Amino acid sequence: MNAAHPEKTSIIDTDWWSVGTVTIGITVFAIAQGLTYPLISLLLAAREISDTMIGFNAAAFMLGLGTSVLIVPSLSRHLRAGQVIVAGLLGAAISLGGFAATDNLAAWFLLRFALGFCVNAIYVFGEAWLNAATADAVRGRVSGVYSAGMATGFVIGPLAIPLFGIESGLAFAACAVLVSFVAFGLALLSKRARVEPEKPAISDLPRFARSAPMLVFLVVAFGFIDASVLSLSPVHLTGAGASAALAATFLAVMHIGMIVAQPLLGMLLDRMDRWRVATACLASTGLIFFLLTFVPITGWLIWVFATLGGAAFLGIYTSALAILGQEHSGRGLTAGAAAFSLAYATGGVIGPVVTGPLISVVPGATFIPVAIIGLCGAAVVWLKR
Repeated sequence: MNAAHPEKTSIIDTDWWSVGTVTIGITVFAIAQGLTYPLISLLLAAREISDTMIGFNAAAFMLGLGTSVLIVPSLSRHLRAGQVIVAGLLGAAISLGGFAATDNLAAWFLLRFALGFCVNAIYVFGEAWLNAATADAVRGRVSGVYSAGMATGFVIGPLAIPLFGIESGLAFAACAVLVSFVAFGLALLSKRARVEPEKPAISDLPRFARSAPMLVFLVVAFGFIDASVLSLSPVHLTGAGASAALAATFLAVMHIGMIVAQPLLGMLLDRMDRWRVATACLASTGLIFFLLTFVPITGWLIWVFATLGGAAFLGIYTSALAILGQEHSGRGLTAGAAAFSLAYATGGVIGPVVTGPLISVVPGATFIPVAIIGLCGAAVVWLKR
């Protein structure tokens, strides 16, 4: 199988060992991120840390993610993609253990940065690997399963909060142990993979950005929405009188919607114009989160909108991933995966930094920036494409 030209392969030639390795890796990463986003926000809020500082702390993860785009390629030049992913997971486990060992705020900024730095290996190498191993005929469905695995991890992560509580570091420690065990399992599984993506080169990033600006924009928008919703919706809900357990359950329900919807969206992506699907996901996200601003936290509607909102906003990324593999190959594919990571980090830094200070001034406005990005982003993509 020629990794540089995945569009020429048949369905049978799809390297399912590679697909499985990457999907399991992203699922475990999502468990760690799904736990840390709400748990750290709730812990900092309980210590009466300001919403602005909580937003900056969430941005530290994205800053680590973006920084690693510039450094990880040179560090991993002589490693296989599977080895890089395993190393990233082990680094993430060490960072999670650090959260369990200390409650120093400055240390948490450094640990959050380190966590983002380590998991970037899964983004850059994993997604280039996934697309290189996948035939275009099933690219949408594979992207949907990959995103569903990510969403599954995001469900498991928040559910650790009611199980272990927020008073001790048990949730962080348990997640660190899980990530470590899976890292060793993936080290064995990745040896069966037949496909190896090309190594990313920093010099390819500007070229990709110039050739695919709207694709980069999709991922920036997704990063903005993802980081804002995951890090600040628990603060939004508890500020309105909800318990920490209800806030965590809100995120879990949101990600259940993602799990159910992404494989179905993947089938749609294999049958329709993928840009139209991406535009619909942006517009739906904007509308749903605008309505969530006015939905009472005690009613049943909040769970309906949580389910639909999660399905819609993860669909933005699922669509972008399928479009990347459809329109790019070889070095363009690996440059695109690296650009996705940097774009996601950029949006993820801007989202909490903008939204945190906003809700300090206008309580209850948590989802307004997300609604604006979704609706205006849909208009921009529709006009440009």
